[in-house]
Amino acid sequence: MLNDAKLRSLKPKEKVYRETDFDGLCLEVKPTGKKFWRYRFRLHGKQLMMTLGAYPAIGLAEARKKRDEAKAVLDTGVSPVQDRAIKTKEAAEKDKANSFKDVAQEYIEKRLVNRSPEYVRHFKDSLERDVYPKIGKKNIRDVTSADILNIMDSTIKRIRERNMQHSGEVSAIQNRTFIGAVIRYAIATLRAEYDPTYAVRDVVDRPEVEHARPLEKKERQILITKLNSYKGTTTVKNAGLSLMYTMLRTVEIRRMTWDHIDFDDRVIKFNRVSRHNQEKRVMKKNRTHIVPMSEQVFNILKEQHKINGNREYVFAAIYKEGMLNKTTLNRMLDFIGLRDVTAHDFRATASTLLNEKGYDKDWIELQLAHTEENKTRASYNHARWLQDRRKMLQDWADIVDSWKN
Repeated sequence: MLNDAKLRSLKPKEKVYRETDFDGLCLEVKPTGKKFWRYRFRLHGKQLMMTLGAYPAIGLAEARKKRDEAKAVLDTGVSPVQDRAIKTKEAAEKDKANSFKDVAQEYIEKRLVNRSPEYVRHFKDSLERDVYPKIGKKNIRDVTSADILNIMDSTIKRIRERNMQHSGEVSAIQNRTFIGAVIRYAIATLRAEYDPTYAVRDVVDRPEVEHARPLEKKERQILITKLNSYKGTTTVKNAGLSLMYTMLRTVEIRRMTWDHIDFDDRVIKFNRVSRHNQEKRVMKKNRTHIVPMSEQVFNILKEQHKINGNREYVFAAIYKEGMLNKTTLNRMLDFIGLRDVTAHDFRATASTLLNEKGYDKDWIELQLAHTEENKTRASYNHARWLQDRRKMLQDWADIVDSWKN
């Protein structure tokens, strides 16, 4: 019978030799000095042997335990070698099914069913672009904080190399958030034990938010002049003009459908939607919002109806189905020479100038669809001061047109 002292004393010889323990367990010593635990057994009249691991990585006590486990399988009439091969294959298949990509796709299907199609598409695109190439095939329980940090660094590098307006920190932080959501789902479903994103939560600082600002006089003149002579598509031009005239957000212009347009009453009406019916939400806040049409907006929408009247979206994507890409309008501003201007600056400009001209603050805030603290009041406020707001928006559209002078 072997003991620890004897095991340490075993030296290599010119030929392979074995030192026996008991019940078929022995240690094989090779001329190279490497040592392996072997289990010798008989099955169906044949003398067989299986390897249990290397010494000293596996000590005597663990080797005996492995021998006993193999012997228990042998007592059922099954070869422990074949049994181990089957279990190894099953474990490999299970590991493959628990890859980060597989768990992420399951998470999307089961946990994002009530999120907007745009959010789901953004989630998928981010994983496809930055995450799957790094850890998509890796078992989710083996994903480390170093993996997350590598993904965040690569995301920042990708964005900076493409000379985008942003430096990449926001996208990197968002990727960490998406990865964390998937891993916490894996923890909840017993396929991972810890969240490696927690350790790198403070590694990348979120850049200071640049708030929307009112356009300067020169910028306003360039905007209206160059947009009216814009050489791109009419749809993009009209979407840009509508942003200025209506005080809507970019996402609301992009999601606007013909169901929202009432040419008879000359209003654009976004209704509150039901999440239970998985309806598409248009407004940033889920509420009813009415935009009276100025003459300028009415004419733009009539023109758009001739262009896209047979499509779902008023300002539909040019070369594919669906709405305009979320970066299209900012790219348009860049093209006409206003790189430092964003579409959201239009709303800040309208708010600032209309307040300066003495229009009622409540009319302006309601037209901007800013949050009403009293939710009960907010649900009934959408139609308040409608005629006053109609006149204000017509005045505002005329003010915008006056910039070209």
